[in-house]
Amino acid sequence: MGDESIMGKVVLNDIKNIILEKESDSIQLLRYFTEIESFSHDKEGINKLGMEMKKTFSIFGLKIETLKNLEGGGNHLRMTIGEGVRQLTILSHLDTVYPKGTLASMPFFLEMGKAFGPGVCDIKGSYVMMYHLFSLIKDYGGLQQDTRLVWLLTSDEEVGSPSGKHYVYQEADHSEAVLVLEPCATNGALKTARKGGGKFKVEVFGHSAHAGVNPEDGANAIDELAFQITKIGSWNNADMGTTVNVGEIKGGTLFNVVPDYAMAEIDVRVLLPEERDRIETAFQSLNAQNPRTLIKVTGSIYRPPMVKTENSNQLFESASKLANSLGLQLDGVTTGGGSDGNYAASRGVPVLDGLGVEGGNAHSPKEFVLVDSIAERTALLYGLLSELNYL
Repeated sequence: MGDESIMGKVVLNDIKNIILEKESDSIQLLRYFTEIESFSHDKEGINKLGMEMKKTFSIFGLKIETLKNLEGGGNHLRMTIGEGVRQLTILSHLDTVYPKGTLASMPFFLEMGKAFGPGVCDIKGSYVMMYHLFSLIKDYGGLQQDTRLVWLLTSDEEVGSPSGKHYVYQEADHSEAVLVLEPCATNGALKTARKGGGKFKVEVFGHSAHAGVNPEDGANAIDELAFQITKIGSWNNADMGTTVNVGEIKGGTLFNVVPDYAMAEIDVRVLLPEERDRIETAFQSLNAQNPRTLIKVTGSIYRPPMVKTENSNQLFESASKLANSLGLQLDGVTTGGGSDGNYAASRGVPVLDGLGVEGGNAHSPKEFVLVDSIAERTALLYGLLSELNYL
């Protein structure tokens, strides 16, 4: 590749073509990782995947560490190359949303340039990208002397990273930038902002009674919950990017009994930090309309919003120019879903998300990845590392 700038059209396309020539290896690796099931709540499966990842990536001379999951689930994984003081962190995760045994009904297969299977797009295609990235670093000159590259894979991202977020905070605090290999958005778009999210549970405790004989002795928990749900729904604010969705309700025992218990679970998404404060305060301020009932609220907005900043926008602009040299036109979008990038961004470090593979139908039986996108997105990632003076 000579001394040409990585920004050059010929060079980035050469990088892409080098990886395209190894497409059979890409498919073999993707199949291998996909067929090691790693459901978020399957500690054994996640640890098996972590062990196999360590074996696979050991050929690159990386420092590979198993990081304990302090919540008792599968362990996390950290791979480091370079010993310089300037750190760049890349984020993926080990877990998927598919329960153990899903492969039986959702096997890995290829069809018309697409690979199907549980987690191929979210997020095991990113492992293949990183395999090629480390190969390129090994074959074409390595990192700059004053840099180090950290690849962190949390084991609980799909369930909010209750343990993994602490390692994300730790790496973000030492990083100049964080790049997230979550799948890209529609048409390859990068994710420049993400909503924060959380879950609340509202429980109402009343008093049971016979619905026909002495209903006046009861305190209807369902009636009270219905009143509160109406209030909770009024907290939606589309202009501010805030959504509040009552997704599950339970209550009562029999039709002829005044119910003494009812509950609702509510999903909340916020785009702005001030909205997070508003919604949390509103939940904690709920008061019972019927004084003979008691309300209990638990939960929080545990994943902070990933807010677009001037520095993160500069990352996007660099990536966009690199994409142009590959013949791509990439937009930057805001998404309602969260990732570990939310936690990294909350530490003030610039974050660019959606740098992973292109595919579709994530979290569903028809999840797929466009096989050619592995080469394209790896070339983009390699170019971005060079633009940031890490290569």
